[in-house]
Amino acid sequence: MIRREESDSIWIIHQMAHTYISGRIAEHWIGDGAMVCTPREEMLLAAYTHDAGWAASEQAPRINAQGFPRTFTEMDLDEHFVIWQDSIDSVYMQNRYAGLITSMHCTALYEQRLRYLSDAPSDRERVQDFLDSQRAWEQALITSLREHPRYALAVESACLNNNLRLLQVWDYLSLLLCMSTVHEQVLEDVPLSEHRRDVLYVSAGGPRSMVLDPFPLSQPLTIWIDARQVIGGPFESDEEFQKALVDVPYKPLVFEVGPA
Repeated sequence: MIRREESDSIWIIHQMAHTYISGRIAEHWIGDGAMVCTPREEMLLAAYTHDAGWAASEQAPRINAQGFPRTFTEMDLDEHFVIWQDSIDSVYMQNRYAGLITSMHCTALYEQRLRYLSDAPSDRERVQDFLDSQRAWEQALITSLREHPRYALAVESACLNNNLRLLQVWDYLSLLLCMSTVHEQVLEDVPLSEHRRDVLYVSAGGPRSMVLDPFPLSQPLTIWIDARQVIGGPFESDEEFQKALVDVPYKPLVFEVGPA
């Protein structure tokens, strides 16, 4: 679940609504003009469904230490491990290559966690154990797909690395839209053609819009999702929040992505 804070309220956005946005961005990604993502259908599947394991957790949303709806970055490791495993399994059962890219996206995030966060030693050990197990699974799947008539070239290191980076960029751009008003920043190492990566400048075009330069999509996008607008809080307990949420209707929330 994503908590989007605005001046007068909080919006609760499902993780799969976020991945819908990343999928829309992926569908229109052409880089510097004619980039072809290969294998396209499988990469779109990963973009649209890489958070499929969140559904069960979102049936009983919880509050954070301050009494407000808890966002995905505030969950503990045990919950994250289960959700990621369910997400990978869900995508894998639809398509093995998409499942592989989803798993690589997951392990890359945990590698960043080990590199940049100061977790307790016991938590770092648990993350490392999860990484070791998941990397072994990925390598076995890569070996299997090398014999596949469609995926033999797609599991070569250069293609895998490029596709992983694409999913990371699509995911991140969607999260920027969902979490708050976009702030000006620079994304590095963004695939803009089959053989070229460059910087992508990101800025706000309004409270719920994003400007990209150079513009890597085939057209400006208007993306509609449904979310719940929570007014009030903090809440005293998970139960109080869940009870209040029952009466909160879904409302349309629209985001725009355009050129400078």
